Amino acid sequence: MSAPTDTPARDVAKASLVHTRPIDELLAELGVDGAAGLSEAEAKARLERDGPNELPTPPPPSKLKQFLAQFTNPIVLTLLVAAVIAGINGASNTGKEPLERYGDAIAIVLIVALNAVLGYYQERRAEAALDALKKMQTPNARVRRGDQVKVVSATTVVVGDVLELEAGDAVPADARIVQAFNLAAQEAALTGESLPVSKDARAELPDDATLGDRTNMLFVGTAVVRGKGRAVVVATAGKTELGKLSVLMSAPNETKTPLEERLDHFGKRILWVCLGLSVALFAWGMFKGERKWHELLLEAVSLAVAAIPEGLPAITTITLALGMQRMAKRGALIRKLAAVETLGAATIICSDKTGTLTQNEMTVREVYAGGRSYSVTGVGYGAEGDVVDDAGAPVDTPAPPLRALVSTASLANNALLEKTKEGAWKVVGDPTEGALLTLAAKAGVPRESVAPSHQLIKEIPFDSDRRRMTVVTLDEKGHEVVHTKGSADVLLPLCVAQATDEGDAPLDEAGQKAILAVAEQMSEKALRVLAVARRHLSTDSDASPPSAADAADRASGEIEQRLTFLGLVGMIDPPREGVKEAVAACHEAQVRPVMITGDHKLTAVAIAKELGLWDEGAIALTGADLEKLTDEALERRIDSVRVFARVTAEQKLRIVKAFKARGHVVAMTGDGVNDAPALREAHIGVAMGKDGTDVARAAADMVLADDNFATIVDAVREGRAIWRNIQKFIFFLLSSNAGLLVTVFAAALLPKMPPLRPIMILWINLVTNGLPALALGIDPPDPTQMMEPPRKAQAGLLGRREYFGMLAVGLIMGGTALACYLWPWEVDAATRPPYARAIAFSLLALSPLFHAFNCRSTTSSIAALRPAVSKPLVLAVVLSAAIHLVAVLVPSLRGVFQTYALTGTEWLILVGLSASIVPIIELLKLLQRKNIVGKDLGPMSRRYAR
Repeated sequence: MSAPTDTPARDVAKASLVHTRPIDELLAELGVDGAAGLSEAEAKARLERDGPNELPTPPPPSKLKQFLAQFTNPIVLTLLVAAVIAGINGASNTGKEPLERYGDAIAIVLIVALNAVLGYYQERRAEAALDALKKMQTPNARVRRGDQVKVVSATTVVVGDVLELEAGDAVPADARIVQAFNLAAQEAALTGESLPVSKDARAELPDDATLGDRTNMLFVGTAVVRGKGRAVVVATAGKTELGKLSVLMSAPNETKTPLEERLDHFGKRILWVCLGLSVALFAWGMFKGERKWHELLLEAVSLAVAAIPEGLPAITTITLALGMQRMAKRGALIRKLAAVETLGAATIICSDKTGTLTQNEMTVREVYAGGRSYSVTGVGYGAEGDVVDDAGAPVDTPAPPLRALVSTASLANNALLEKTKEGAWKVVGDPTEGALLTLAAKAGVPRESVAPSHQLIKEIPFDSDRRRMTVVTLDEKGHEVVHTKGSADVLLPLCVAQATDEGDAPLDEAGQKAILAVAEQMSEKALRVLAVARRHLSTDSDASPPSAADAADRASGEIEQRLTFLGLVGMIDPPREGVKEAVAACHEAQVRPVMITGDHKLTAVAIAKELGLWDEGAIALTGADLEKLTDEALERRIDSVRVFARVTAEQKLRIVKAFKARGHVVAMTGDGVNDAPALREAHIGVAMGKDGTDVARAAADMVLADDNFATIVDAVREGRAIWRNIQKFIFFLLSSNAGLLVTVFAAALLPKMPPLRPIMILWINLVTNGLPALALGIDPPDPTQMMEPPRKAQAGLLGRREYFGMLAVGLIMGGTALACYLWPWEVDAATRPPYARAIAFSLLALSPLFHAFNCRSTTSSIAALRPAVSKPLVLAVVLSAAIHLVAVLVPSLRGVFQTYALTGTEWLILVGLSASIVPIIELLKLLQRKNIVGKDLGPMSRRYAR
């Protein structure tokens, strides 16, 4: 009978460690009958009291809050201040039309709003794509209620429910096992252990047993792969082990990507420079007392607008968004725009092994039968392949020992191979048994060809004490045949003979040692080794009476002895296709991949060596080793570590923090629940979208839709290209703005030189400069970029060489603009100042279009670049020039921009002065390459060399 609703069942987990409690005591405290389960009324009462069995999830970000976050960039905040000042100035000019009075303020606000909408749209779009990636099915559970087995939604499972579980079932809640019949669970998503964990209801465990060692427990987020069992639920929702992991993720994540940090720092510097210059200009004007305060305020705003690259936030957003789309086509979904470029700065990629570097599908690699060794080709369940002899030839007709081995391996087997809708194979049951079925098919002896002639009459399931599994079948002649598989060191002592091409031969102690030596060689390759044996039991139907030994063994049930050894099978969870090449590419790019896994150290190191992760001087640390190290000691050793094995989720988090403390930019890849906290802590978390868990995807910045580690290399390449292109258009925007700044500052200080209006400066910065900057943002990547080390996390967006170039460009553009102010244009004296300003306006709009071609490299000549012509840049320059000409030539727009109709000669002078920036900068690059100028600017980077 069920306990009354006031029983403190929900506090059991708090009272004691449930894996150490006697089961009868635990059932009594939970108030449940282990055979009948809870009543429906009691289950309903507990559901109302404890709530649904759902993991706590953070509330989705507020749309309003997400939109307002787009305005927190320092550059955007500075523009908003400028808009307010422009509005105040407009309010003081009461004698003009409203549009003319507030045009500057309106223009600035519209630009800020456009940037915010772009950023908000892209982030919401990424979240929508991630939501579509989630699996929408609601899992069910089979529970005993009122002494009946019922199928209910997993969300309605409560503490005290008795679960009925079998192979293929997902575990809906944390539960203590009451009964286990050959029960095993796949816990890779929670613990990182790639092999199924055998369960034992009677196991007596210490208080400090780790999750992977709690063999009398089942956990939500795992699945049963073998056998049957009954378990009582001890924790649901947030109180499960999976729920505790969500607590690790609940703290606010303040980690910023390198680009975010650089842009924030850069924006703050621009903010202070703008404030300083604007205040100085305003104070100087007030000191002279020649103009009204609102005119001086307008000049100060003009200076601020000239100094600020208004297009930077929008163009950065668009460049990152385009990079996001390119990466999505390659199978990488970016959840946060600024994360696109972060992998380009990564120095460490911490990768989970199971399911990320490896297939998470056990595959037979080697077979030993009849005294011969065979290798097996093909990877994964149901994969095509061959059994290959030591000469490298496929085995078309298996020798008798090999045929007997694969036949027994497929008969002593409860797994099934099924084809999914996508055409891939999956195993229902134990992954090890799925690998054996695949081996039998490759050897030309699929189970379908063997099973019809054998009738199963008995099964002795695998358990952790016996370490073997046996079935007894009746063959087509009515003979009883014992088929056994298990650990080699356990099975060999039970064998008295071995199969050979000539028939069964005696197996003595020396023969057993030789076989164990072969098994040891397989183990050194990190293969999981199984021995396979069989025995023919004589019966009364045989021509001669059954032997006394057979009769005695049958009577006593001891049939797992006097076996005939058939062979050894070595299997492993193999690396994913393309991962070895991806690791090699990471090494070439001087990015260090590090394996972090819950699997065994020997297996992890073997996989690391096979993939090329291991190098001279490398070491491997286990979770136990980490427990003995202080944070300081770990930081001292961590640069030599290539493999972390048998680690917990908390330790993965500690490892990522240790790498960060050493100044590394850390990317963490993974697919399991146990990866989620570390994914969130890393500079960029990369989750698997196909086979990964929702928890891991929610914690990550990037999701690999194809679950392919090799996509990481494409992301690194794309990230580096994006960063360098961002540098190109930032240099372009700031150097062009330097020309504006020189012009505005000089016009404010010199007499009879009307300053450029804010709307003129915004037009130059956004309309004419915007498209070339965007084209630079998609410039083709440098082929040499993956042969260079990652940029330093502390490196600024621009170096001393770039700042020197900005100063040179500013002086050249500003000087030519001032030449336009001072040129003796053939107009009347009253018109000359605004006429000269109009020509300077056009020069400052056209000169950056020529300068854009310089910005593809800060050191290489335009003629040396490959490709020599960037089609997007040419198109952007032509289009921008056309747009500006419309604004200048259309009479109705001249009043808006205060421009004039120019003569042909004036246009020639204007274009000549605008184009002069190209030969002057080319000359400066030549002098830099010859070290005539710029010797103290640091070594020239290869980043633009082609």
